Amino acid sequence: MASNRQVGRDGTHIALVSLGSEVVRCGLRTMLCELNALEDVVASGNFDHSMELLHSGRPTLLVLNYGDEPQQAEKLASTAADVGVQVLLMLRTVSGETLAPVAAVPADGYLLEPTLTREVLMNALSDLDSGLVPIPHPVARRLLAEVGPATPPDPLAPSSPVNPTGPVAAVPVREGAEPTTLTDRELQALSLMVEGLSNKQIARRLGISEHGAKRHVANILAKLNCSNRTLAAAVALSRGLVRDPGTSRRARRR
Repeated sequence: MASNRQVGRDGTHIALVSLGSEVVRCGLRTMLCELNALEDVVASGNFDHSMELLHSGRPTLLVLNYGDEPQQAEKLASTAADVGVQVLLMLRTVSGETLAPVAAVPADGYLLEPTLTREVLMNALSDLDSGLVPIPHPVARRLLAEVGPATPPDPLAPSSPVNPTGPVAAVPVREGAEPTTLTDRELQALSLMVEGLSNKQIARRLGISEHGAKRHVANILAKLNCSNRTLAAAVALSRGLVRDPGTSRRARRR
């Protein structure tokens, strides 16, 4: 499978660590540098400077601390998404109150500050590179809970993790809700969303216009009652609507 890693204008892979306390920023920068997975790592606690760096086309990954300045974090994440920069959103805690607004922030994956280690960070980068959505188990459970109360899981149904870091919670379905009906084309688009493809890449794979791909994605989010692509991917895998791309890769390795 081809790498999904973004490349900067100068052909390098550079991370921007933004917002949060200086201690956290420096710690993240040190860990990222020690992983030797990127050419350079830049840390900035200033919103305007971070925005300037994003528009420069230099960073390929934004590691964003979503904590004391949620509005600034959301603007930085939206800008990063607009200019094609991947976003790892780092959360301080996982609770209903803190996670509800986070679900609307565009992100390619999540980190949880209390559980962050070099290994976790390396796995997250590897997942991004493979087109998976890195998401800690506690965050996945909370995001899935946003869809509605979970029905008792079918003991015979296989479970599909969003990524290798841990299992996902039971399939969330609103009580009394009608079964989700997606067209064949929407299921194809959803499968590509789970692989981590952008609207432009989805359009290319399906042989349609980018506008058409955006329409399919919008319909999928509405039908699955999800506020963003990350939540839609988690729900799709939990409900067994599409195949887990990691499963097919593991099968090919055997």
